Amino acid sequence: MLFDNLSKCLQENPKLLYDEACVDIFNYLNHSITIYHQYTECHLCNFQPLTTIEANSSTSIVAKTTSDLQFNYTTDNGFCSYQQLLYEHYQYGWNITEECSPMYIKEPADNAYLPILMAFVILFSFGTVWYMIKFVYRNSERLRRLIVWNSEIEHDLGSSTSGTPLIFERQPIIPRKHPQRIKSIDVFRGLCITVMIFVNYGGAQYWFFKHSTWNGITIADLVFPWFLWLMGLSLTVSVQNKLRSLVPRRLMIFQVIRRSLILLLLGLILNSNKNMSTIAELRFPGVLQRLGLTYLVVGLLEVVFTKRTEIEDVSLLQDITSAWRQWLVVISLTAVHTSVTLMAEVPGCPRGYMGPGGLDMNGRFFNCTGGVAGYIDRAIFGNHMYKHAACQRVYENTEFYDPEGILGTLTSILTVYLGVQAGRTSNTYQNVKSKMIRWNIWGISIGLIGGILCLFKRDDGPIPLNKQLWSLSFTLVTAGMAFIIQAYLFLLVDILKKWGGRPLFYPGMNAIALYLGHDLLKDTFPFGWKPTEDTHATFLFMNLWGTFLWVAISIYLYKHNIFLTI
Repeated sequence: MLFDNLSKCLQENPKLLYDEACVDIFNYLNHSITIYHQYTECHLCNFQPLTTIEANSSTSIVAKTTSDLQFNYTTDNGFCSYQQLLYEHYQYGWNITEECSPMYIKEPADNAYLPILMAFVILFSFGTVWYMIKFVYRNSERLRRLIVWNSEIEHDLGSSTSGTPLIFERQPIIPRKHPQRIKSIDVFRGLCITVMIFVNYGGAQYWFFKHSTWNGITIADLVFPWFLWLMGLSLTVSVQNKLRSLVPRRLMIFQVIRRSLILLLLGLILNSNKNMSTIAELRFPGVLQRLGLTYLVVGLLEVVFTKRTEIEDVSLLQDITSAWRQWLVVISLTAVHTSVTLMAEVPGCPRGYMGPGGLDMNGRFFNCTGGVAGYIDRAIFGNHMYKHAACQRVYENTEFYDPEGILGTLTSILTVYLGVQAGRTSNTYQNVKSKMIRWNIWGISIGLIGGILCLFKRDDGPIPLNKQLWSLSFTLVTAGMAFIIQAYLFLLVDILKKWGGRPLFYPGMNAIALYLGHDLLKDTFPFGWKPTEDTHATFLFMNLWGTFLWVAISIYLYKHNIFLTI
């Protein structure tokens, strides 16, 4: 967390890493003093000893800048408490006196977010210029067509001018690939896989491109639930098309089981590529494993219960009532998840505990990481779990916790099925206005319910917003966002056709290939390398470059009609 490092901060130009700042502390008291500290994001955590400074002496520390820090110490006049958000690479001074003096800036530094701002400006400018060129080209094409039309008239009626007429060659009309697809789905999926690659490659080491420490939500926490939601949306569209084509249900069930098993196997293969020294260290859960399990459950529900016949007279709630059996199963699984989470007893832990353990709650439940969800996973998987949980940096917990564990799979099924509901709405109501209204109602409604469950705050709600646990509030909020995004992408891309979805459309057409490839080659040049400097700028360039390469590969695959399907 925070640590003494005299040599580093006392240098004339200290070589700080990203998310680090120097604090020079001067003790002007006539006695030694111990300073305590804690991150504000550490929920109800005891303050930890930082350093002890002798009378009339000084020391220097390197502090992390990812969260507000709280400090306190005791003087003869009483208790001093101070909170400060430090800025990256700044040098601070702090005079310890009886008056509880605040920190002050000794030497500022460049804004840590300047590299990502510059990258955004460059990408936005490039995109603007690109679409301006396309606009000019498109309009010049219309002009050329007009010239062709005029020349044909002159040829038929006779031209009043002499000379050799211009010859214009008509380009053959090339049929579009996958003309029946809802393009906005691929665009949304492309957004998810592109951000996922950037995040998995490091996200330039910015905190908002990393997963939440425990409760809360960041950009990195959004892409996986959106991907699951889109899987459900695509699934119901695919099932409906196969049923209309009179594909036998037995064959469809076989395809669902086969695809699920392949995803599970691929997930284990990827896990074995994570510097595993023995089979005893192989992680069993994972991203693809959760995709496979949720696809198996939801896919079987849809194949078994979806009717082949299409109803001509569509009622107001037809998209919901026609799937009451599926909803009954999904709601039951969600109820099991919530009941077990809130009611099950775990040895040494309070009932309903959903915290990270460690220093949380003043360290009273140190070994209760993840509550009953963590307890179940540790009992079943043992050592075959994820060992680098995001909460370890702050809460200093020692128990393993896997974010793709068993209990969270139940609410992940709800995430997928909410995507199925979006697809069923699209299939049931052909009117664009009906789709838009229903998607917006779904998005706003379940988003508000999720917000109420966590009381619209990070901590202390009945069911906190938590990606690690895949809590019910997290499920509803992220799915609600997906409904809204899909609604307006559908309007923009498929209906108004104001944007063709490029370049995100291309990664969306080959998402599984890009996921497998980027995971296997993430530490391999030219996709990644060890930067010469540990700064946000160097990591940003490397991570954007790696992401750009995979987008370029997806464009190549699309242009050559190569699609990896499972």
